[in-house]
Amino acid sequence: MKKVSTRAAVQSRNISQQKLTVGLDLGDRNCWYCLVDEAGQIQLEQRVRTNAKVLREVFGAMARSRIALEITRRGEENLVQ
Repeated sequence: MKKVSTRAAVQSRNISQQKLTVGLDLGDRNCWYCLVDEAGQIQLEQRVRTNAKVLREVFGAMARSRIALEITRRGEENLVQ
């Protein structure tokens, strides 16, 4: 099992005072997220494990943000045509 990296948490704390939009793609095991600033520029793209502790570390220090959320169950992407 991989050790939980704090790299993503440190990076999101560094931009915690900006107004951001968070794009979050939740998966069974991993999530991808993207932070976009007011000018539409991508500030950070990162993959993290899908568990409460890691998500709290990454997003806990951020200011309130707009969130765009996508959730797909495993295997469901094969059903949509």
